[in-house]
Amino acid sequence: MSIETSNQLAQLVHPDPRELIVGVNVRRDARLTPDFVDSIRERGVLEPVVAYRDDEQRLVVLYGQRRTLGAVEAGRDSIPVMVVAKPEETDRIGDQLVENDHRAGVSTGDRVEAYQQMAAFGLTAAQIAKRTSRKNRDEVTTALTVANSPLAKGATERYDFLDLEQAAVVAEFEGDKEAVTQLIVSAKEGRGFDHLAQRLRDARADQTKRAAVEAELAATGLTVVDEPERSDPKVRSLHRLADAEGQPLDEDNHRECPGHAAYVGKDWHLVEITDQDDISEDEEDYDDEDDADDEETGGEQASRTREVYVWTAKYVCTDYPAHGHEDRYRSYDSGSQKKTAAEMTDEEREAARAARRDVIQSNKDWVSATTVRREWLVTSLLIRKTLPKGAAVFLAASLARPGLALTDGYALAFDLLKLEGPRPSWHQQTDAFTTLVAKSSEARAQVLALALVLAAFEQPLKEKSSWRNTSADTVRYLRFLEACGYDLAAIERRACGETPEPSEQDPAEAQDAEDTFDEEPLIAD
Repeated sequence: MSIETSNQLAQLVHPDPRELIVGVNVRRDARLTPDFVDSIRERGVLEPVVAYRDDEQRLVVLYGQRRTLGAVEAGRDSIPVMVVAKPEETDRIGDQLVENDHRAGVSTGDRVEAYQQMAAFGLTAAQIAKRTSRKNRDEVTTALTVANSPLAKGATERYDFLDLEQAAVVAEFEGDKEAVTQLIVSAKEGRGFDHLAQRLRDARADQTKRAAVEAELAATGLTVVDEPERSDPKVRSLHRLADAEGQPLDEDNHRECPGHAAYVGKDWHLVEITDQDDISEDEEDYDDEDDADDEETGGEQASRTREVYVWTAKYVCTDYPAHGHEDRYRSYDSGSQKKTAAEMTDEEREAARAARRDVIQSNKDWVSATTVRREWLVTSLLIRKTLPKGAAVFLAASLARPGLALTDGYALAFDLLKLEGPRPSWHQQTDAFTTLVAKSSEARAQVLALALVLAAFEQPLKEKSSWRNTSADTVRYLRFLEACGYDLAAIERRACGETPEPSEQDPAEAQDAEDTFDEEPLIAD
């Protein structure tokens, strides 16, 4: 086949790639990735290489160095080559730069659309991954999830800064315009996206649990009220009240009072657990008692209790003075040197409310950040085969510090390394970790040692108030993770001593994004 190009007759041939001479090229490193070689092995060279014949009639590659070397690596017998006239040397250099400079990669939206079209022809995610030489089938599955969400697919077409994983998170929150707006702004800023997504997930899960309790309460016919202000002169929780005879009031003996009502709030509840329960180590502490019972049961699971902080009905009287009740703790409150809400000025009350809101939100933010941080340890840092830069110094310095109790984080280290089997505890030992070390290379064993040390630092940070009670060790730990590539959440930066910020994103910028949403809806009418 011959084609006329620039007044010269070009000829298409199919030689063995091993016969081609890879001439001088401005690209000094061909960067033959496994995925690229696999694609050529599977589908061949799809775009012809351009070459010219030298004085000995050998084919010298002009454009297509990477494709030629990839074909050799893949073991292809032939590749398409377009043979042209030999260029001037200055033209060769300039044209090779132009050819590479003006190539544009496939956008996230393009990739989603292509996978969706292939799926429409009946190909499975595994088949699409094979046809496109993607080793990770999860990428295709994620793209098809995005394709099935009109909102997320539209976002990939409009916002070129969204990657595939971020678009999948947008799909996760389809129907929640405010959440989607925040996510897109965060993706654009390039910081804090994973933390924001986790906070939104946690908030949604929390509200789902609250709604379930509210529905359960409403079904009983009980009067349900909003959570009262602490300064409310009429409403009091039943645990504070007594009747005219001094008898403490509770849900049962107050039921006939006209002011009997409830609101949904959070409180501590005791639950029974055994070693067979799927309780993660970062749950609230439990009390261990009846050690002798463990021996008497002959190996049966010991019953223990754990406190959990959950949404529950909190019973109140909506007008306790009118119904003849007394506040049992009023004398204690009046004797306190701390001002009550009634004694505060409007400014002081608002400041107190703001401080309380900040603590409540910051506690939630810390829990969400802990989820993201531990996931990053599992999927990004401790999966490595060698220590990251600076880790050896951090490791040695940590082991040299007094007070670092490696055993405190031993069970957590099992989770971070995804070790199978029961977790070690005060009454149960396991040799799973030492077995893993024995099977590891020397470099990987150093990473395992790092896992033990990081788990010891991480374990105390499970408490939701950890952001308020940080030590120099905590700051050093978080800054080390940051140096390894971890994106600290705002609450983690605050724990490191940085100036606290009201939110992860600037309100004005978030409003701008929302205005854009209103003007240009992602889903066409």
